Amino acid sequence: MKRSLILCISFLSISAFSFSQKVSLKMGKVTLYEALKEIKNQTEVDFFYSDKEVNIDRVVSANFKNAELIDVLYTLLGNTYNVQKTTEGIILISPKNPAVFQNEIQVKGVVTDNSGMPLPGVTVLVKGTKYGTTTDFDGNYVLRVDETSTLVFSYIGYKTTEVPVEGRTEVNVQLEADVSELEEIVITGIVERKKESFTGATTTVKGEELKAIGNLNIIESLKTLDPSFVIVEDNLLGSNPNRLPNIEVRGKTSISTDDLRDEFGGNPNQPLFVLDGFETTLRTIIDLDMNRVASITILKDAASTALYGARAANGVIVVETKKPEEGKLQINYTSDFRVDMPDLSDYNLMNASQKLEYERLSGLWTASSEVQNLQQFELDAQYNEILKEINRGVDTYWLNEPVRVGTTLGHSVYAGGGAENVTYGIGLNYRSQDGVMKGSGRNTWGTNLDLTYRKGSLNISNRLRINGYDADESPYGSFSNFAQANPYFRKYDEDGEISRFLNIQDYWDGAAGRARIGNPLYNAMLNSRDNTENIQITNNLQAIWRVTDKLRLTSGFQISKISTTSEVFVAPEDTRFENKSYLESGTYNNNHAENFGYTFNTMATYATVLNEKHAITGNLRGSVEENSTSSLGVRAVGFPLGTNGNPAYSFSYAPNSKPSTGENTYRRVNLVASANYAYDKTYFFDLNYRIDGSTVFGSNEKYSPFWSVGAGWNLVNEFDLDKAVFSILRLRGSIGRTGNQGFGNLSDVSVYTFNTYINSFGQSVDLTTLANPDLRWQNTMDYSFGIETSFFKNRITAQINTYKKITDPLVVSIDLPSSTGVAAYPLNAGLMDTKGLEVIFRGSPIYNLKEGTVWTVGLNLAAVKSKYDNFRNVLQSLNDEALENQSLLRFRDGYSPDDLWAVESLGIDPATGEEVYLTANGEPTFEYNADDIKKVGNSRPTVEGVFTNNVRYKNFSLGINLRYRFGGDVFNRALFNKVENITRSGRINNQDVRALTDRWQNPGDVTQFKSISNFDNVGLSSRFIQEENVIIGESINIGYQFENQSWMDTIGLKRLKLNAYMNDIFRISSITAERGIDYPFARTVSFSLNANF
Repeated sequence: MKRSLILCISFLSISAFSFSQKVSLKMGKVTLYEALKEIKNQTEVDFFYSDKEVNIDRVVSANFKNAELIDVLYTLLGNTYNVQKTTEGIILISPKNPAVFQNEIQVKGVVTDNSGMPLPGVTVLVKGTKYGTTTDFDGNYVLRVDETSTLVFSYIGYKTTEVPVEGRTEVNVQLEADVSELEEIVITGIVERKKESFTGATTTVKGEELKAIGNLNIIESLKTLDPSFVIVEDNLLGSNPNRLPNIEVRGKTSISTDDLRDEFGGNPNQPLFVLDGFETTLRTIIDLDMNRVASITILKDAASTALYGARAANGVIVVETKKPEEGKLQINYTSDFRVDMPDLSDYNLMNASQKLEYERLSGLWTASSEVQNLQQFELDAQYNEILKEINRGVDTYWLNEPVRVGTTLGHSVYAGGGAENVTYGIGLNYRSQDGVMKGSGRNTWGTNLDLTYRKGSLNISNRLRINGYDADESPYGSFSNFAQANPYFRKYDEDGEISRFLNIQDYWDGAAGRARIGNPLYNAMLNSRDNTENIQITNNLQAIWRVTDKLRLTSGFQISKISTTSEVFVAPEDTRFENKSYLESGTYNNNHAENFGYTFNTMATYATVLNEKHAITGNLRGSVEENSTSSLGVRAVGFPLGTNGNPAYSFSYAPNSKPSTGENTYRRVNLVASANYAYDKTYFFDLNYRIDGSTVFGSNEKYSPFWSVGAGWNLVNEFDLDKAVFSILRLRGSIGRTGNQGFGNLSDVSVYTFNTYINSFGQSVDLTTLANPDLRWQNTMDYSFGIETSFFKNRITAQINTYKKITDPLVVSIDLPSSTGVAAYPLNAGLMDTKGLEVIFRGSPIYNLKEGTVWTVGLNLAAVKSKYDNFRNVLQSLNDEALENQSLLRFRDGYSPDDLWAVESLGIDPATGEEVYLTANGEPTFEYNADDIKKVGNSRPTVEGVFTNNVRYKNFSLGINLRYRFGGDVFNRALFNKVENITRSGRINNQDVRALTDRWQNPGDVTQFKSISNFDNVGLSSRFIQEENVIIGESINIGYQFENQSWMDTIGLKRLKLNAYMNDIFRISSITAERGIDYPFARTVSFSLNANF
C-alpha cells in the first residue's frame, strides 16, 4: 500500500476526471503496477489500493488502442475488483465479495496457447457474472464456482473461449490465436517489424518447433522447417561431430575456391548469422544450447536483408535467445540423451572368397612377362595359402572395427526471475558427444549471465557468455582405410596381438613389385592424437531509451575474445613412415589462433500513426566494427619411438619449413536508413539504404552502397473479403542490392616474406601476395515476389515465393605464371544468375482445440537454378586445372556452377569390352578425347523438400518429417574408383562387389563396365553419372507433457515434457553409392526431458 499512498498524496490537487477518457497502451507483457503507472502518466489519474488485496506484481498484457479507461481497467484487473471514482479524481480499487453458489466446487487449471506455452494474465470469468480471476505467471488459475457454471476465457490476441465446468475440478484450456488481432513481429536483428506490414520474405521458427524436430543443434532442425535453408550433404565427412556443414539459403551467389579464403575466411556461399543483435560465427550457432533459443528468423530477400548490406547476399539467420522474465525464481532443466548408430548400408564390398576370385580373374596371381625373378609356383603358393585361410572361415569384416554406437549426453539448466525493475538469469550447459568413429568426439560447455534493468523509460540489458569446446578426431584415421582392407586377412596374429602388417611375407601387388600391407588397426593403437580446444568470451551490452512515445534510442556494444589451439601428433611407429628415416618418422603440428573483436552500434527509431490510417516508422543506425586475428603454427618431424608427442623431443622442423605466422585485421563501418509506411493496414512500403566501408576489398574501392525497396498489398482488407474464409491473402515484392564479404581478407597491398637465401644485395624476400587495390565489391541484385494465404481460420495456409539473384561482378581467384611467385590472384570477372521457387503448404484436416485434437499435414519444396555469364574465357586457367585434376566442374558462360562435365558414353562394346564414346561431332569412337567433354548432368536436385505429418491429442504429440530429393545427378565415385579405374597395384585393396559381378569378361557380355583385366586409366565419362532420387526419414518424434498433476505439486514441478526422436533413421536411394568416405553417416535415436520448477 505504500507505493499507492505516495502516489495519491502527491497528486491530491489534480482535477477530477471522467471514466470516458481514452487510453492507448503498447507495452506488451508488464506488471500491473507498470500498467497503472503508465495510465496515470496519460490521464493524470491516481489509484488507491492495498498491496495486500491487489497483486500489483502479476503480469498482464497491456496493449490497447484508444480504449475507454473503465474498459482498460476491468481488462487489466480481470473483473475481480470494484473500481470506484472519488470526487477528488482518485480511483479506488478493492476486491469484490465472492459470489455464493448453491453447489460450489473449486476449479483449477492451466491456460496455454496452441504450442503448449502457458499464458499469464488471461481473464477467467463465470459466464453471466463479473466474478472471476486471472491466470498467474505460469498460466494457472483457481476459482470457486457452481458445478453447472460455464467459464469464459479471454486474452488479447486470442479468441474468447467458453468451457462448461460440468462438475469437473480441473479445466485446462488451450486458446486459439486470433489472426485479426495478433500482431506477429518479425525480428531482423536490427529492427522489429510487424509481420502484416513487412514486405520482406522471412520465416520465423520458435524454439519449441526446433526442439520438436531433434535435439542435436538448431541448424539440423532448421533445415526441416524451411525449404530455402539447405545443408549440402558432405559425402566425405558424413556425421563427424567436428565438421562444419555447408549451408545455402536460396542457392549460391559466389564461386567458392580455397584460394579466395585466407586462413581466417569462411564459405562465401554461407549465410550471415546474427545472435541477439550481433553478428557471430557458424561454429557458435552450432554449439549454442538450443534449449535457450526463443526464435530463429530466416531473412531471404533484399527487403529483409539489405539492412546488413555487404554481408547479406546469402541471406541472414537471426537467432534470439530467451530473456529472463519477471516473477519469482523459476528453474528450467533439460537433459538430452542421443544414440548415434553408424550407417554402413551403402557399402557394397566383396567378401573374402569374392575378393580372391576377383584377383584371380584380374590376373593378379598369373605370372607374365612383366614379372621378373618370380616363378608361377611362388604365386600359386601364396594364392593357396590365402585360399586355405578362407576355407578355414577367415572372412574379416573390417568396417565394424573403427566404429561404435556413439552416445551424447547433454544437460542444460537456467534459473531466472526478478522484481519490478531488475530481472536476472543464469544458465549452465554441458554436452558430451561421442562420434560413431572410435575416439572421435566433441565436448561443449557454456555459461551465461543475463541482467536487465528497467527504470521508467530506460532499459539496460547485459548478456555475458563464456563457452568452449574440446574436440577430438578419431585415431583410426580415415574410414576408407578399413573399407580397403582385404577380408581374407586376419585382424590379429596367432598370439592375439595386432601386428603392424597384415601379411607375414612380401605380397605381390602386380605392378610395383613386392609390398607390405599395413594393418589399419595398428595405427589406431598408437598414442597419436588430433585435438582442438577453444574458449570464447562474449559480452553484449544494450541500452534502450524511450525518449517519447514515438521516439526511441538504442545503442549496443559487443566485445569478444576467442582462443583456439589445435594439436596433431602422428607417432613414429605409424605405418606411413615405413621405409623412412628415423629423422622423418613422426610429425607434430601445433596451431594457435587468437581473435579479438568489438562492435558498436547506435540507432534512432521514430514511429507514429496519423489519422489512424497512416503508420510511419523510420530508423537511422550507424555501426563500427573491428576484428583482429593472429596465428602461430609449428611443424616438427622426427621423434624417438615411444614418445608422447612432446615437440621438445623432435629432431627438427619439417624440411624446408619454419614456424608460420599470420595476422589479419579488418574494419567495417556502415550507416543505415530505413523507413516503413502502411496505409490503413492495406498497402505497405519498405525502403532501406545502407552504405558500407570495409578494408576487405581494394583500397580504391573502400565504400559501396546497398539498398532495397519493397511493397505489399493486403487483399483481405482491400476487398473486405469474408474473414471466416480468408484469414490472410497478401502479395509482396521487393528489389534491392546486397553484397558478400565472406572471402576472408583480400589484400590491397603486396606482401613479402623473408627467405633463407642471401645474395650480393643482401637478404632476399619472396612475394606471397600480389595486391589488387582496384578489386571491386561483389554485389547481388535481388528480385523477389511472394503470396501468402490462409483460409478457414488458419486451418489451411500456403506461401509461394519466387526470386532471382544476379551477382555482378563475381570475385574470382585465377592462376598466375610461376614467374610471379604467386599461385593465385583475386579479380572481378563474370556474373552468376540464380533463380528459384519455394512453396510452403500446411493444412489441418482435424482442428478441434476444444478437445485438444489437431492433425496437420504439410509440404514444402524448393527448386533452384544458376548459371554463369560474362566470363569471356578469363577463367580458362581454372578450367584447365579442373581438367588436370579430373574435376567435373567448369566455369563457362551460359552454364551452371552445378553442371557436371564429362565425355558422353555410349556404353561398353559387347564384342571387345571397351567403352564407346561420343565425339563432339556426334561420331562413336573407342578413343577418349578430353576435347569431347561436355555437360552431361547437373548435381542440383530438380526439386527438394519435406513432407510433414503432425498429430496432437491433448498432451500427446507425434510428428513425422520425410525429406525427398528428386532429379539431381551425382558422380558415383564407387563405380569410378572401386568398380573400374582400379590400378594393378590397387587390386590388393578390397573393392565394390560389382567389380567382380558386373565387369565384362567374355565376348557377347552385355555389361555396364569394362573388362575385369583392363587397367587402362579411365577418363571421366557419363557412365559414372547417375540420377539420384532419395527419400529420407529426417525426423520422427513423439512427446508427452505432464501438468497439473498432484504428484508434481509435492516436488514443486510445474511442467514436465518427455520427447523421443529418430533422425535420419532410414534413407531410400535409387542408386548404390558409398557415403561417408572418411567418416560414416549415422542413424540417430534420442530422448529429451524438460522440467520446469
